[in-house]
Amino acid sequence: GEGPNAEVLKQREMEELEEKKKKRKRAAGLSSMKKIFESKEKLAEVQEIEEEKMRQDRLAKKAKLEEIKHEKHDIKSFSCNNFDLNHMRSKSSIVICSGDWKDQMHPLLETWDWELFEKEIKENNFTPKVTKLPSPLKLTPYHCDSEIYEVDRNISDVSVALENVPCVNPLKPIRSKPSEAVMTALAELSEERLIETSNIAEKLLECDKIDMLPTIENLPEVVKNIRKGKRERIAKISGLTLDIDKAKKFIPGQHVNTPQEPIFIPGQTVDTPAGPMFVPGLSVNTPAGPGLIPGHILSNENTHESLFLAGQVLQTTSGNEFVCGQTIQQKDESYRFIEGQTVLSEEGLKFVPGKVISNGTEDIFVPGQTIMTPDGVQFVPGQTLTENGNIFF
Repeated sequence: GEGPNAEVLKQREMEELEEKKKKRKRAAGLSSMKKIFESKEKLAEVQEIEEEKMRQDRLAKKAKLEEIKHEKHDIKSFSCNNFDLNHMRSKSSIVICSGDWKDQMHPLLETWDWELFEKEIKENNFTPKVTKLPSPLKLTPYHCDSEIYEVDRNISDVSVALENVPCVNPLKPIRSKPSEAVMTALAELSEERLIETSNIAEKLLECDKIDMLPTIENLPEVVKNIRKGKRERIAKISGLTLDIDKAKKFIPGQHVNTPQEPIFIPGQTVDTPAGPMFVPGLSVNTPAGPGLIPGHILSNENTHESLFLAGQVLQTTSGNEFVCGQTIQQKDESYRFIEGQTVLSEEGLKFVPGKVISNGTEDIFVPGQTIMTPDGVQFVPGQTLTENGNIFF
């Protein structure tokens, strides 16, 4: 009844001291571990900041290199068979006209206190960076003859247009045109021969062969390998077959004889008010259905490679001539023929509206369109773009 004796109390005190020592050791251990983790976190934060700084430096250097690259490209001339579409679209004047740039513009929903604004301006001293205004450039525009071409609506109804793209850099135009021998041979095709390339869409649909027509994306390979094609008839249609991307493709057209050699001319027969007429061009299968891109496949005079020129034989001031260009449908569903050059880009065949003029020593391509103005028909230099199926000039 007197409680624990002295020995028991001493034993308990020793045990309590041992327990306190253990707790202090545990706390010290946890504290040291905490310090280790904190130092690691700080090190990771420092490394992350350094990595972000290095990444920003890399991006800045890359942007500078791109700027230098574009500056060098600004004076570079492009050929129709080597057209850098990405560079053309990256030009600041084209980017500003694009929908992406317009989408970034938003109205500022703010109210300004003009008196306060004036006070803030007076309190700050600004040093202008520009001390001298640049001298205006004096440019002499090229004179381009303007002419409106009439197109056959029956041909336009079956025509498919290539995408219109801008061209800010100089473009070396192609002056090549189909030979007179080819044009004469096509004009002399008999009625029986014309039937072989008529109603192509209907005939292929009946035989479930419409997928054999190439797509617009296949056209560069079709043009490149046209000489390797095998003469064949599909669904009673004369033409050639080619292996494109491990698939058999059919190119409707006529085989004609010229003084030099027999030659294959792709195209279709179209019914016109003057009777059935063979229209040279590439038959394609599009999401909207089959169609025809009027034009001729010619041989490059320098490289002897095959190239495609969109265009038609039209009535000009000099008579019937092959004119490079394509037909576009306007908002009122009427058709308009625009001159221009067919170019081969990294995205395939594209079209640059414009005219080719000669300054006496060389041919020069001037981008633009012939339009009706209050002062009459005029050629207006400028860039043409296609966005979401809409054409902007």
